[in-house]
Amino acid sequence: MSAVDGPPAVGGPFADDPQHLLRLCHDLRQYVAAGLLLSEPSAKGIDDGAVLGRLSLIHQQFRTIAELLDGEQEPARRIGGVNLTQLAGECADVVRLTYRVPLIFERSARVVAPGDQALLRRAIGNLLDNACRAAGSSGKVSIRIEETEGEACVEVSDDGPGFGGVASGTGHGLQVVSAAVRACGGRLEISSSPGFGTAVRLCLPAGHRTVRSA
Repeated sequence: MSAVDGPPAVGGPFADDPQHLLRLCHDLRQYVAAGLLLSEPSAKGIDDGAVLGRLSLIHQQFRTIAELLDGEQEPARRIGGVNLTQLAGECADVVRLTYRVPLIFERSARVVAPGDQALLRRAIGNLLDNACRAAGSSGKVSIRIEETEGEACVEVSDDGPGFGGVASGTGHGLQVVSAAVRACGGRLEISSSPGFGTAVRLCLPAGHRTVRSA
């Protein structure tokens, strides 16, 4: 198992103009607020449970966008306790909508770790997306949450072809994942070999300790 420790992903069209990005975030927040109101789950006048479930997921997506925008506008905000079990479940719900790969969620008791919820959501989402792509139409993906030896861990594994030894900071989305984990004071481990799939383990200090992002 190897640890991934590459540099945070930086750059993009707004890297040299942070004020432009802030203005964009401000404008987008208006649409997000409208979307949250329109998609707020409500049983009034709706009896179809499937429709309510979809509205709930739509609402979740707008809430996620709102989290990301808040992170862009307040990069130095404090990091608090994140319910990793609930967060991973929400990420799994989204992945099930976009992939037909069987996703096994090994649910556990409530596991909490200090972190930035928006960053950790991006990290877990990227791991699940990568795993589903690797598993393909005939494979499966598993996600497990556990607390052990003072660490809260999220492990995403697939039974795809594997990608062997992974160089630091490489792979689809791994830079984003690695940067998010480091910002929350954690670490990332990867175990992969040809023909046996890949397991990526995101580990954070367990508990409710409050820290400040770098």
